[in-house]
Amino acid sequence: MIAGRRIACSTVVAMLVGAAPLFAQLESSPTLQDLLRMQSPQKSSGKLLGEVPSTPLDAPVDPSAYMVGPGDILALNVWSSAPVEQQLTVTPEGYLLITNVGALDLKGQSLKEAREIVCAAVGKKYLSSTVTLTLLAPRKVSVQITGQVIDEGMFELSSLQRADHLIEQANTLPSMQLTKKFYDTDQRIMHGAASQRHVVVHHQDGTDQRVDFVRFALTGDSRWNPYLREGDKVFVPARSGADNSIGVYGGINREISVEFVEGDSLKDLVALGLGFRPRAHPEGAVLARLSLDGRTMDTIRIDLRPLAGGKAVSFALRPGDRLVVPEDRELRLGSVVRIGGAVVSPGMYPITSTSTKLSEVVRAAGGITPEANLRASSLLRVHETKDIAAASEIERERLLSLRAGELLEDSSYYLAEAALKLNGELVSTDFKRLFADGDSTQDVTLRPYDNIDIPSYTHTVFVFGQVALPGHIQYKSGEGLGYYLDLAGGVTDLARRGDTKIIKAGSHSWLEPSKTEIEDGDLIFVPKEITRPFGYYLSTIAQFATVIASLATVILVVKTIK
Repeated sequence: MIAGRRIACSTVVAMLVGAAPLFAQLESSPTLQDLLRMQSPQKSSGKLLGEVPSTPLDAPVDPSAYMVGPGDILALNVWSSAPVEQQLTVTPEGYLLITNVGALDLKGQSLKEAREIVCAAVGKKYLSSTVTLTLLAPRKVSVQITGQVIDEGMFELSSLQRADHLIEQANTLPSMQLTKKFYDTDQRIMHGAASQRHVVVHHQDGTDQRVDFVRFALTGDSRWNPYLREGDKVFVPARSGADNSIGVYGGINREISVEFVEGDSLKDLVALGLGFRPRAHPEGAVLARLSLDGRTMDTIRIDLRPLAGGKAVSFALRPGDRLVVPEDRELRLGSVVRIGGAVVSPGMYPITSTSTKLSEVVRAAGGITPEANLRASSLLRVHETKDIAAASEIERERLLSLRAGELLEDSSYYLAEAALKLNGELVSTDFKRLFADGDSTQDVTLRPYDNIDIPSYTHTVFVFGQVALPGHIQYKSGEGLGYYLDLAGGVTDLARRGDTKIIKAGSHSWLEPSKTEIEDGDLIFVPKEITRPFGYYLSTIAQFATVIASLATVILVVKTIK
């Protein structure tokens, strides 16, 4: 833990009891802006959560949950033919001083209770009038936090802020102390180790209040995440090392696992999961319960249908219980493919999960246009997630290839192929044989997220590498490698012409010029001659000479023996 930075409690200036003019009519009272300006916190070595007027609220103030205290600014209004408005501040002793009424003791009273006390007292002085009391500006409070937080100590914050605001502040370090380790390790460990349902707030009046952030998120009830008061001591315990959690999975809108608290019910658990999905079967829910020694597990079938009607299901939960709600498998999710290029209507098209053929989608897209280059067309099988080719996956493939004991060259080649596969797999099919020749054996079954690409004729061949004028060359049927190299200005002095490759459009296979016909859209690559320093050749000759000398020595020894 990092030692908390201590701050002194805010000093509330004692009010002058006899200063009745300050509480007279509106024209002699300070304005609300003046009061708020006086309430603005001064810079100090303490921790501030921001000025009172800008305190963010998660909901309107709950009068029954907010406890009035010293420093609160209240607006008292008497609505009558001669209206009265006073802006009053609760004294450090917890009293509210009202002109012509007196001092009213508000210690330990909620805003709702304080409103009843004040309205009753003022109503006796102003008969037949309506009296209202409203919180104008909350006070500052000083509270202490200990336990599973990064920065234990005293904090100053607004009385409109709850326990979760305090914990968030205690887990936020000053910018000069922030490190990568803090974000990667410390904060994550602290968050996982801290209890979310057993936080305790000890009030100055001696009472304790349990904080349950899970129930607060579920119900919005302030008692599970209370407003803080001056002098509160908040303790965040560590989460139990044993499996004291409960969870719900399957046909639920949000699968979740939370700490168990005595009194948790099946209704609470389903509510935490945000209810059933449309395809869920709550009548067949299964509760899995491990024995205390963890050696056996009981499965209990429970009909949860009454929960959908708002009724309870009588069944007591225990720590470690897991509720599984079965649901029908959704086979339509992601059942679409993309087709682009030389078709009448490119775009996304729905398919069945197991039976739609390539030709069916092409027909649905309006068919192939006359400029379609069928030889260069391809079908790429991609995955739903875009991060499938993450570095961790490629690294795993590399380690698997090393485990196989392959040569380094083979392992490197396999790794490159695996990386390509993770980014999308080419499906072996010949578009020309299917659509031009009518060969139904090439009509493959599509899978969700397949990507069909039917490019148009470019009427060019792209020549690059060690040529004088790299670029697109007008395609001419039947012409060979020399024709395109000549039009590209010939090869350079550094060219390795004997290793020139034809890269086929569509499959991107590298082929020898003598083993393929150059077609529209193909690429021609002329590699560069590898130049090495003189030392490389000298070293190679020396190694060769060493081998020859060793061989000669062996021959000499054999002859000597004979």
